[in-house]
Amino acid sequence: MTMRPPDATPLPAALVDTAAPAVPASSPAAAAHEPAPPARFARPTMLLETLLATRLELLSRDHTWPPHTLAQRRAVLMRLWEQRAPGLFEQGGTADSIARCLQAAFAEAAEGRRLEAALQFKRAYYLVCCTASSGSRARLHGGNNGETG
Repeated sequence: MTMRPPDATPLPAALVDTAAPAVPASSPAAAAHEPAPPARFARPTMLLETLLATRLELLSRDHTWPPHTLAQRRAVLMRLWEQRAPGLFEQGGTADSIARCLQAAFAEAAEGRRLEAALQFKRAYYLVCCTASSGSRARLHGGNNGETG
């Protein structure tokens, strides 16, 4: 269970520590459980929301994240990053830059440097935001990036 101050920013569902109760294998509810649907690509907005919430949560604390929280936040963000739509972040080394920001953010957080970690999350957020916005603009204009011809 995540303990947060009452005035803290609400976390996206992906970051909330929830433990679903185990369903006994012999119960009718267990039979209703189907295999997980095929993996879908994470929407950039989910990644942006999670980056922002992670940064705000980190800054709202008076102390560093405990190791289990750090590991959970890393797992969620890296899973969202790995599930990104193919091709969107691949131009100009953007994907590598975002991945470096995420790795640096978690390294800084592990060392207890909350402000430095928050700055890395902010850099990743802006890179994702600008790239996703550019991709949306290109799709809106039929892939011609606003050029007329």
